[in-house]
Amino acid sequence: MGKITPQILVTFISINKTVGSTIHNQLYEQLKNGIYEGMLRSGDRMPSSREMSVELKISRNVVIQVFEQLRMEGFFETQTGSGTFISKNADKFPSSKRLITHPVQKPGHSTANPYGLNDVFKEHISEWEPLHPFQVSIPLIPEFPFHAWTRISTSVHKNMAALHLGYDDAQGYLPLRKALCDHLRISRSINCDPETMLIVNGTRQGLHLTAEMLLNKGDQCWMEDPGYPGATSALRRFGGQICPIPITNDGMDLDFAMQHYPKSKLAYVSPSHQFPIGNTMPLNERIKLLNWARDNQMWIIEDDYDSEFRYNSRPIPALQGMDTNGNVIYSGTLSKVLLPALRLGYMVFPTEAMARQFATAKSVIDGQSNIITQAIVCEFIRQGHFSRHIRRMRLLYKKNQDDLVSLVNQHLAGLLTPVPVEAGMHLLAWLPPDINAEVIANEALKEGLIIHTLSQYSIKYDHPNGIILGFTGFSFAQMEAGILLLKKVLSKGVHG
Repeated sequence: MGKITPQILVTFISINKTVGSTIHNQLYEQLKNGIYEGMLRSGDRMPSSREMSVELKISRNVVIQVFEQLRMEGFFETQTGSGTFISKNADKFPSSKRLITHPVQKPGHSTANPYGLNDVFKEHISEWEPLHPFQVSIPLIPEFPFHAWTRISTSVHKNMAALHLGYDDAQGYLPLRKALCDHLRISRSINCDPETMLIVNGTRQGLHLTAEMLLNKGDQCWMEDPGYPGATSALRRFGGQICPIPITNDGMDLDFAMQHYPKSKLAYVSPSHQFPIGNTMPLNERIKLLNWARDNQMWIIEDDYDSEFRYNSRPIPALQGMDTNGNVIYSGTLSKVLLPALRLGYMVFPTEAMARQFATAKSVIDGQSNIITQAIVCEFIRQGHFSRHIRRMRLLYKKNQDDLVSLVNQHLAGLLTPVPVEAGMHLLAWLPPDINAEVIANEALKEGLIIHTLSQYSIKYDHPNGIILGFTGFSFAQMEAGILLLKKVLSKGVHG
């Protein structure tokens, strides 16, 4: 018989049933922190879910859910017939949460053409965008809780004299920063407080601020390929040298990046849900990225653009929550969760000093974000509407994706192969190898459809037969009509 590993005692866990945090979150955070702090080590065997539930006097179902979440995230491993063990990668996890400050570098210089539009702006759309299938990153606007929003808005306007209506702190409305930090700590495992957060006018402003503050001309920047064009243009605008990194099943190919661009100053990643392919960076790759950034003084820009919408499990914790060396700048948005027209996003920095430097830069560019909108969003969060809206949309969006996949399989079998996603607001679909996605997208536009191609997001590594279908912003009837139009277009493409 093989050696039986004795199970560990988890005497450091204490569940308080009277505090605001749920039992699930308390158990999850304490087990995860136990691994970070070395109290739980690689190969340790955990008590069974039944034993732990009895010991802690909590529901066994809660213990099972927490164990499964930690297993999925790579902290736990299960061996059939033997039990649950701490991951073999646990010894590589950071053991301290002390932050090391980094000086903010002087901004680089724009390469704008003095006789016309800067080249980095030429591919961007500035006019009104229609809401047609299958536009990406569009929330289901008719399901927005307008009644609650209107009631809160009326109250804020009625009492707006109590707000500071002069020039306010460019770092953002303090109560909103507090509300967002509370939300992020619970939902995304983010280490933040209001002093390390900056409110911005959307993710794009945050990216341009970051590039201006951190890059000098010629600095190498790892960029996901395919990836978000808004990040590429921001880095280029301020002199960054774009280093396209191919995407694997584990997200950005870190080995490729380290081998080909070892002197990179900055890395742009979307680890929880890679844009636009949709892969999730696993725990061992996250550790590898953080260790490289620590050893090579590289900044990591984590774009967490739609990770609230995870359909088959709890949202994956953010990379920022694992960063113990102050290399990660976290970027989030309210546009995808609420309404694009709000133009509100937020950034979380490693230190208060860095947040203040960025706030100063923002004040030079446009001052504070709209105080009235910030106050409304703050109350929307504090009164619980934000969390309820996310939970409701998560269910609706999952059904929308299921419906879209069913429609594609029903009407476009052999012409289009959908790839369902675990999270996000769009899915990737593959055309037959001999059909060019750009041609199909152009023809679809004539029929009133918006089809994004994977090539639109590529820098060097092209995928000519991939298309992207947004599924969150449309009703079943709209998607069905759109698929029938796409069938018409594809039939012409195949037989024409």
